[in-house]
Amino acid sequence: MSNDIFKIKPTKAAAIQEAENFTIYSPSEIMQKMRMLAKGRCLVTAYFEDGNQSFMTAIIDILPEKKMIVVDYGPDEGMNKRIMSEPRVIFKSDLAGISAQWSVHHVRKARFKDQLVFAFEVPDEMLWIQRRDTYRVAIPLSVNAQCQFTHSDDTQGQYRILDISAGGLALEDKGMHEDFQMDQVLKASHINLPEHGGGIVTLKICNILPLRKDKPEEGQRIGCVFQNLPSDLDATIQRFILSIDSMRKRVSD
Repeated sequence: MSNDIFKIKPTKAAAIQEAENFTIYSPSEIMQKMRMLAKGRCLVTAYFEDGNQSFMTAIIDILPEKKMIVVDYGPDEGMNKRIMSEPRVIFKSDLAGISAQWSVHHVRKARFKDQLVFAFEVPDEMLWIQRRDTYRVAIPLSVNAQCQFTHSDDTQGQYRILDISAGGLALEDKGMHEDFQMDQVLKASHINLPEHGGGIVTLKICNILPLRKDKPEEGQRIGCVFQNLPSDLDATIQRFILSIDSMRKRVSD
């Protein structure tokens, strides 16, 4: 078989379907994503004039009672006037590997907390492309994230979470528990993420590796994937990942 098959680009229909799979329509969920971008101090690029003009801004606040989003005012007054006259402005941002995009039909100038800002209504839809199943953050020892569940012998297991992503997590098993098996499903597992809460998840074991290759007797690493992760808990995990990233940046600075 020719390798040319790997060079075939996705069809337009496939691209449309993929975009649909990542599109959010719920106003409350869109505002929640906007809050995550604001909390993460993510830069936002505003595109207008058919993409020929752009400037950098950031989300300042979300006003749910008015269904409005407030962003930084532009540095160039001439550009500010042009963007306010545009029938459509596209915004793009990135949050730890997640691509966010939305468009609005009117951007207006406003005053918020004694400063000039841009304001626009919560968009009807938002593209939130989350390809972070492989983007894992290692959890520092100072952050006591835990996962608890019941083993097959009815004993309670509580394990430190070593790392976590939107797709799964890894557990530290220093006791070398014999109950862990490949493809095993750990139902009703409760995860606790300090200062963020947690909830009940279903985990499936996808790999079992030694904590240290040179000293396998010190314990094992239980790699798991989430199954049917609830959307609210998914958002909690994303916020937790963001907080760990922010903590690392503060330490490095």
